[in-house]
Amino acid sequence: MKGLQRRRLVLAGLALTVWTAGGYAAVIMTQHPLVGVVMGVLLTITLSSLWEWLVHGYMYHGRGLPGMKTVMQIHVAGHHHGLFPPTRYVQDGPYPFMRFRRPHRPWQMSDNALDNALTKLSQVGLHFLVGLPFIVLPAWWFTHDPVFTASTLITAMVISWLLAHVHGCIHTPRGRWIEHQRWFQWLDRHHYIHHIDHQANINFLLPVCDALFGTLKTELTPKEAARWPTFEEAKPMALDIPHHARQQRPVS
Repeated sequence: MKGLQRRRLVLAGLALTVWTAGGYAAVIMTQHPLVGVVMGVLLTITLSSLWEWLVHGYMYHGRGLPGMKTVMQIHVAGHHHGLFPPTRYVQDGPYPFMRFRRPHRPWQMSDNALDNALTKLSQVGLHFLVGLPFIVLPAWWFTHDPVFTASTLITAMVISWLLAHVHGCIHTPRGRWIEHQRWFQWLDRHHYIHHIDHQANINFLLPVCDALFGTLKTELTPKEAARWPTFEEAKPMALDIPHHARQQRPVS
């Protein structure tokens, strides 16, 4: 099994490399602004999925990276176990982000605009800072195309913001416009499975690398389903659940 997993990782890495190199080649050979814009968006989506998968899987879930103990504790002990276990998948409060400043315990949601903004900006900033050296700078280094580079930069900024914003919306439902969108509702169920199986659905926003690396999971196992609430029980106010099927109150 481990050999098959390694083989899949190698093949997926090769596919990403070929895709990225092909995108750079298309930009360099055509030197067309439209190609630069389109390839900037497509490559940034793909590479952001890769770095989201790596950051979430190896930094947030603490797979042996030195110096990441605090980050791992905030995410796993705080976010997953303290505030949003499967039996309490949502929170009802004025702010969508947890407090990450010390003292950490008891884990709690932000109770003021400053703490909420600090947590959101830290999440946006982390993903954007990862994207700069691994997505934006190589785009300029290999192509020297200002349109292509600008497209990667803007797309990286949008994705970094969406990663934090959508995550906050999922755990603090309020009937926002975004919660009515089909892609959001799919991600909501996708992310709920991750809160039960931390090794699955590592991509939160862009599950490209979940599919490539074999961590995509579309349903719970029978054992998990017997132990944990269904998505409908965990989040009865989700907007894609038919009204007649909704619970009257969340699982406590």
